[in-house]
Amino acid sequence: MVNLSTESNSKKHYNVYHIAKKSIREITENTYLITFDEDISFLPGQFCMINVDGAGLTRKPFTLGRINNRELAISIKISGKGSDYIVKTDNKLNVLAPLGKSFLPQNQNGAILVAPSCLAEGIHLSQHFNAPLFVASKTELNKEIIDEFQINLTLGNDGYLRLLRDLNEANFDWIFVSGSKVMEELAVRNMPNKVVYVSLNEYMACGIGACKGCAVETSHGIKHVCTDGPVFRGDEIWQVQRY
Repeated sequence: MVNLSTESNSKKHYNVYHIAKKSIREITENTYLITFDEDISFLPGQFCMINVDGAGLTRKPFTLGRINNRELAISIKISGKGSDYIVKTDNKLNVLAPLGKSFLPQNQNGAILVAPSCLAEGIHLSQHFNAPLFVASKTELNKEIIDEFQINLTLGNDGYLRLLRDLNEANFDWIFVSGSKVMEELAVRNMPNKVVYVSLNEYMACGIGACKGCAVETSHGIKHVCTDGPVFRGDEIWQVQRY
């Protein structure tokens, strides 16, 4: 692990690292699970910002994960030049981390629900909290990855809505959801019996609270995803009738 510099103040502490990729495994078409040779110390729910070296104007945000509580990992969907660079480059990646607040659920009785693009975080939280891992995808996943990480896979929009209904009646106190905003809002609105936590992994230009570009309206006023999150209670973002 190479620590290039440290930025800190009374509220945050993060480092800049150069880290080399160890392995790249396909999750679905154009979505990959990447592990690294070096390690970064972080808490569940925190994220990093990765420099794309000319393939984009700003760093790109990714939630951090750990495979089998050992190997540092991120998952990434190729959606533009920046993400394509991260997957394909042979250079070490310039990474700003750890960023954001940690995820601290009220107890251990929960479940993890993620999209394929958030699988690294899902695997880490599932193993850290000893919670079942559910993946909602539009297409099939790599079978070896399903078997290795004991993934409960749901396919398609109808399957996702059925899963939400089932989880709403299941014996869990909370559900952690990480994917698109549509996926997260559907989860909050269709699981009124549960405390639903969402990781708002939207685009962030700086990741450290300087640009204020990741503002989100909550029931407690305007918050910023990079410094106040990225994990929020879903009912703080979307109002939901609880039973």
